[in-house]
Amino acid sequence: MLKVVIDTNVFISGIVFGGTPRKIIDAWLTKQYIFCLSPELKAEILVKLGKKFSLQQEAMNKIIEALDTYSQKYIPTQKVTLCKDPQDNFLLELADEAKADYLVSGDKLVLALKEYKNTKIISPREFFDQLSV
Repeated sequence: MLKVVIDTNVFISGIVFGGTPRKIIDAWLTKQYIFCLSPELKAEILVKLGKKFSLQQEAMNKIIEALDTYSQKYIPTQKVTLCKDPQDNFLLELADEAKADYLVSGDKLVLALKEYKNTKIISPREFFDQLSV
């Protein structure tokens, strides 16, 4: 099964706005791929959903439960300093630790990398198209 790192922006977009990112979340919840999660990614998702989008506690609890139950956890051991925005390096660290097949992001600076080690870096649309094949 595919191992995938979902960038915070894609995850939040799926929760808040829907569209293709929502379909990617639905595919995760129906076990069409393995969502690779690190403590840093989980924290960033929850902080942004809570502060920026003021999600209700009940909704936050459901998201926490889904992340805890349906993802594969990793703690990256190697530091990476490749991204133009240093705050995105943790995604590459997670992808490397998990030996992820894909890193799905909507961030142009992350997408510009195209690949990191054996992980392909693609947009939500490209990833969803891969799942639909």
